[in-house]
Amino acid sequence: MTTTQTVQTNVGASGQITWLGGRAASRHQLTIGGAFDASRVDFQQLSQFGYLNPDRSITPVNAFADGSTNVDGVPFDTRVNLHGAPQTWGTYATDTISFGDVWHATVSARFNHVAIDNSDRLPPASGPGSLTGSYQFDRVNPAAGLTFSPVRAVNLYVNYSEGSRAPTSIELGCADPTQPCKLPNAMAGDPPLNQVVTRSWEAGIRSGATGALTWSAGVFRAANHNDILFVASTQTGFGYFKNFGETLRQGVELSATRRFRRLTIGGGYTFLDATYQSTETFDGSSNSTNDSALAGEKGVDGTIQIQPGDRMPLIPRQTVKLFADVPVTPRLSIDLDLVGTSSLVARGNENNLDQPDGVYYIGPGVAPGYAVVNFGAQYQLTRRLRLIAQINNLFDQHYYTGAQLGSTGLTSSGSFIARPFPAVNGDFPVQQAAFYAPGAPTTFWVGLRVRL
Repeated sequence: MTTTQTVQTNVGASGQITWLGGRAASRHQLTIGGAFDASRVDFQQLSQFGYLNPDRSITPVNAFADGSTNVDGVPFDTRVNLHGAPQTWGTYATDTISFGDVWHATVSARFNHVAIDNSDRLPPASGPGSLTGSYQFDRVNPAAGLTFSPVRAVNLYVNYSEGSRAPTSIELGCADPTQPCKLPNAMAGDPPLNQVVTRSWEAGIRSGATGALTWSAGVFRAANHNDILFVASTQTGFGYFKNFGETLRQGVELSATRRFRRLTIGGGYTFLDATYQSTETFDGSSNSTNDSALAGEKGVDGTIQIQPGDRMPLIPRQTVKLFADVPVTPRLSIDLDLVGTSSLVARGNENNLDQPDGVYYIGPGVAPGYAVVNFGAQYQLTRRLRLIAQINNLFDQHYYTGAQLGSTGLTSSGSFIARPFPAVNGDFPVQQAAFYAPGAPTTFWVGLRVRL
């Protein structure tokens, strides 16, 4: 039984100034600004041992994972008491230059300075294994874009931008391969991580002047360099956060909206190919193609190798959205929308090769696609008062928003078996299953909106 507590506060301020000027042949819109954000994060964790009951409840025992209990002859301690203090200073400038009404160019840059101070409130506060540390990250992120309107109804565009993300306090607290974490929140002292840098391209064509029909079609490509992933340790079999070579997200986006006299309909489609672009070793204990299973030892811990081109988990390749807005009367309007996605890869199946055998490995390494319909209505009671209602998942569709492979001791009848298979080379295999994150059932709410 693991108890965690997180307390976080955030404060910030920002400001900017814009200047309009230039001549008719080349007009400028120059904006200069800055921002400051500060956070305070306190995270605590304590675990207690217990027995799993047939009804899946847990009966705790007087034994805690605080170093006072031995597991396989070694003191077991998963306590965490971390205080983190991230601060971000940023300044930016952007200039949009208009050459008549046909060409528009934008150039911009932002400088970020991120400082993160972690304090370990468990003894010893410093030394090997301590979470205490100070980290600083600086980077200038540029961007540039160009649009061209040969006629009023058509606009072409191309953009390039760079962005960066500093590691979080938890990622910095779990990045040492010699002292890996059993879970991302069971942290240990670590060397610093590098920032994640994203380089993005996008280009496309869209409708220009406002009219009854608006549409767009675009392509995009975003490459993450030094992405931060939770990988497996080859020394202990556990995991830790690590800067990963490269991940790639690329695809196509299409959208269109058409207004009729009393009806507006529209939709959008996205094809997103999210893949790993570097080789790496991941924890594959619940994957039927891990190194132990391929060596003949099924149902025990093992690792998998991912290759460039393998799909990233929990990201559907295809997403479609459709909607219709209908003003029934001058006071009443209703809207319907549909959101659908294709299947997605489960966590633990990063190599995309898991196949259930019905004995050691049960459940597929993917979650199926789904489509959900939502309904909304608005009624204007008075000039300033509006009644609103919303029903999400109108037809109570059963669907899953995520999936993860993991071990289970529960049979199909709900009983618990700790060791369902005989030992193999001293290890007791267990069944590995697919766990799903269920989507929300039908939910509704009503309310009043007041305009002052």
